[in-house]
Amino acid sequence: MDDSILDENLKLLNGLHDNSIKRNEIISYIKKKKKISIFAYGSLLWNPIDYINSRISNCILNNYNKGFFCEDFIYRGTTDFTGLTMGLINDSNGFVNGVLLTSNNHNIIPFLKSFVKRESPIDFKNNLLDIYQYDFVKINLPDQINCEYALTCIVNQNSLFYLNNKLTLDEQAIKIGQAYGINGTNFQYLDKLKNIYQQFLIQDSFSSHFNDLYNKVISYRQSLTIHVQKWFTIYDELQTLEQRKEALNKQNSKDFQFIIETLITPSICSEQLNKQIQQTTSI
Repeated sequence: MDDSILDENLKLLNGLHDNSIKRNEIISYIKKKKKISIFAYGSLLWNPIDYINSRISNCILNNYNKGFFCEDFIYRGTTDFTGLTMGLINDSNGFVNGVLLTSNNHNIIPFLKSFVKRESPIDFKNNLLDIYQYDFVKINLPDQINCEYALTCIVNQNSLFYLNNKLTLDEQAIKIGQAYGINGTNFQYLDKLKNIYQQFLIQDSFSSHFNDLYNKVISYRQSLTIHVQKWFTIYDELQTLEQRKEALNKQNSKDFQFIIETLITPSICSEQLNKQIQQTTSI
């Protein structure tokens, strides 16, 4: 395995590009183990990258906590009305339950390339979604005896889209309850997290907070007008970019124009979303 190719791909990850010591550490680990792993705790759980050879659930990352610390202006929102997305921050009292995604031998390079592509989204104005930086962290396996080291997404606290706990739970619920983008509504993201956490029996230091947030989003959406609820219900059910594009085009019709105009907070303009649909690949 060519060290230079490994290094070239690792350089593309924010937080590793200017840290040759960390990259060399990762490369040495890969060559010794003949594999590389990614610790998944968010959307990677239901929408993983390619070239995965094995998955191990009920893995634990200690001294971190997850939460909606980041604004999303590409997938579940735009720069006009951002959504919220999951991230990790250091917390000596926290622990995160997730899944270890591992690739072996000849799959390692394409696995890394797939990860880099997925985690480096750029919108139609060439704005980079720099909400994450990447680290190589110790993950405890389900037996709580053995461990592996893995790449994972940590909140980039230097990003303009890092919230630094500025939003209350109610404010988060209102934002998630309204935002939508080229991948669907922000609530759909939250709902998928809820379903996948139930599927993998994920319980960690964020679980009670997550459940409270989910219930508040449900209550908020139920408080919206029937017309607004109708719009979100339709948009939640759409499965493809083309379907969402068609729905956005219908916003200009008489039936949908009223729905957009009656949103409590000004939301996302269809023109911007249509441009993003044309230039961004769904993940």
